[in-house]
Amino acid sequence: MPSRKKSDTGKIIRTRGAEHHATKRKEAQQQIADAMNYIKTIFEASPIGIITYKESGEAISVNPAAAAIVGATIEQVRKQNFRKLKSWKRSGLLEAASAALVSNEQKRIEVHDISTFGRESWFAARFVPFMHQGRKELLALLTDTTQRKQAEEALRQSEERFSKAYKTSPYAYMIANMEDGAIIEVNDAFTNISGVTREEALASSTLKLNFWVNAEDRQRMVVALRESGVVERMETRLRAKNGDIMTVLVFARAIRLGQRSCIISIMEDITERKRAEEALHESEERFKTLSSITTEGIMIHEGEIILDANRAFARLAGYDDPEDLIGKNGMEIIPFTPESAQRVREHLASGTTESYDIELIGRDGRVILAETSGCDILYQGCGARLTRMRDITDRKKTESLLMNAHKLESLGVLAGGIAHDFNNLLTGIFGNIDLARSKSKDARTIEFLDATLAAMNRAKGLTHQLLTFSKGGSPVQKITPLVPFIQETAQFVLSGSNISCRFSLAENLWPCHIDKNQVGQVIDNIVINAQQAMPGGGTIEVTAANCSFGEKEHPPLAKGDYVKVAIKDSGIGIPKEIMPRIFDPFYTTKTKGHGLGLATCYSIINRHGGCIDVESEPGKGSTFHVYLPASAEAVTVNAVPAAIRKGSGTIIVVDDEEMVRETFRQMLEALGYTVICKNDGKEALDFYGREKDGCRFAAMIFDLTIPGGMGGKEAIAAIRECDKEIPVFVASGYADNSVMMHPNDYGLTASISKPFTIAELSEML
Repeated sequence: MPSRKKSDTGKIIRTRGAEHHATKRKEAQQQIADAMNYIKTIFEASPIGIITYKESGEAISVNPAAAAIVGATIEQVRKQNFRKLKSWKRSGLLEAASAALVSNEQKRIEVHDISTFGRESWFAARFVPFMHQGRKELLALLTDTTQRKQAEEALRQSEERFSKAYKTSPYAYMIANMEDGAIIEVNDAFTNISGVTREEALASSTLKLNFWVNAEDRQRMVVALRESGVVERMETRLRAKNGDIMTVLVFARAIRLGQRSCIISIMEDITERKRAEEALHESEERFKTLSSITTEGIMIHEGEIILDANRAFARLAGYDDPEDLIGKNGMEIIPFTPESAQRVREHLASGTTESYDIELIGRDGRVILAETSGCDILYQGCGARLTRMRDITDRKKTESLLMNAHKLESLGVLAGGIAHDFNNLLTGIFGNIDLARSKSKDARTIEFLDATLAAMNRAKGLTHQLLTFSKGGSPVQKITPLVPFIQETAQFVLSGSNISCRFSLAENLWPCHIDKNQVGQVIDNIVINAQQAMPGGGTIEVTAANCSFGEKEHPPLAKGDYVKVAIKDSGIGIPKEIMPRIFDPFYTTKTKGHGLGLATCYSIINRHGGCIDVESEPGKGSTFHVYLPASAEAVTVNAVPAAIRKGSGTIIVVDDEEMVRETFRQMLEALGYTVICKNDGKEALDFYGREKDGCRFAAMIFDLTIPGGMGGKEAIAAIRECDKEIPVFVASGYADNSVMMHPNDYGLTASISKPFTIAELSEML
């Protein structure tokens, strides 16, 4: 072989090395191309949407899946900058993407309706930050979760529809464990018929709830379900929580819930249906049994002919035996008043079921008020009508008494205001006349002033009647014996008349807790009415006896002991049509009456905790029965009134009426006192605080209530803080009863009612 030169050999080696490197480079380039093609194939074929973004938000690459998921083309997505997309801001995508870039951590979010191209979808987006060629980029991986969400929503709606149908079904559903009866689920109908709540049911079992009346019925159902898996129309009885027994039809299926054998039961409550079936067979016997014991009158009739009736109806009709009514014309034998008979015929013709009131004449001649209603029924296979009557005489009487009480209460608001103002006027007039009379030396003038005082006393009496309706007219009660008080009061009223009075008073008559003046006014008014009812003369009978009543024995009286005072006349009587109104305020049939007499009587006795009953028959007279609560306490001995005395010292008088202040001034100065007058309590307290160290104050007299200012009730607390000894009195034309009755309980010394005389003022001081 020819020899090679060393230089040629080096060239060959270099040439072969270059070729080798070129080959390797081509192989590497091919591998890179293959890898890129591989990645591109995966990128484009991936079902997961892939988008790469610059950190500034511009899209770099988008695969078809991503474009399809957002409902756009690849070019449309490439033109987007995610930092400028409103949909990304609205859905939270922008916040998640930005957080991933800032934290260099992956972020995941699921959003709804992120598309800017009108496609409504659900997406799960995962943002992965990475570095590429020295710059930060963001990889967005999108997964379409729309189908899953739609499936979940469809399942939710299906479950909701089933749940609603299950819960609102009129049939009771219960799912329970077949072995131990543990309750797994119930619907609302089940809780309604069983009386247990859903929580109580789920925490218990049908056995623990004692639900099955016959335990063998449950066992029989379990056996049938194990054998055939189904139970159809099984009739059984179940026990509710409150002990009620119901009859049900049970439809059951055996089912499996996980590893448990369970029973789903559908129950139809047929209790009422069974009762109706039984009632259909036993209706006549049941009617006779029930109607024989009820206090309501029940009659079955066809037209006007009576087919059947109970004993209570017979008694209302004036018969002892209901058999005496059967077959007869009810309109002829039942003692309806003429007006009521016409009303009954009208209701029979109309066939109405509405209740209405009628009047019957009882055996004793008294009028019985009955609430009546009727309905059509099937009786012995034929159409008939059932009429019900209930004696509501006592109830209506109680309602009437309550209505009168409400009327008087409403009037009391007006009367109290009038009486307060009127008494303030009377105080000035009464006081000045009393002062003028005491200072006058002329006999003729004194005579005129006496006549004026007599007239003023009548005005004072009228005001006293008005106060009876108001809070200030409440009785000032003391334990008082009624003998000889009743005789003296009645005889005084009748003195000089052509009417005599006969008394029959129990020897052991209980004392009563009464306001003697007010009860005396009641006797006065009733006796005067009796006198006026007998213009030709006659005798009034007055009786009094002890009596006791049980609960609801004599409405509206409470249970307890009472003294019954009856005043009976033989006069013209009270017409039936005006009887309900005799206690109405301002109602009168007298030309010279003012309509407050009997209304005052009613109010007084009512405030004492008693009542007034009236019996009257035109042409035969009237009897008023007055019931007063008896007292077991000892009789109070009245103190002897003190004589008029003069005094000395300074008295502060507080009243908002100038005329009343001046009347106080004149009277007190006549009694020897120095008087300082103030408009309200604050002025008086300020003055007293400044002057008490340099002046001897004998007393303070306050008007009880001063509109817009401080009265005696409010001022007394401040006074007692600085002086516990000074006498403080209150005066009122419309006094709060508790203050006027018990002034010491409020830190006051005593009280006096307007109007008053010098003698009464002196007695208080």
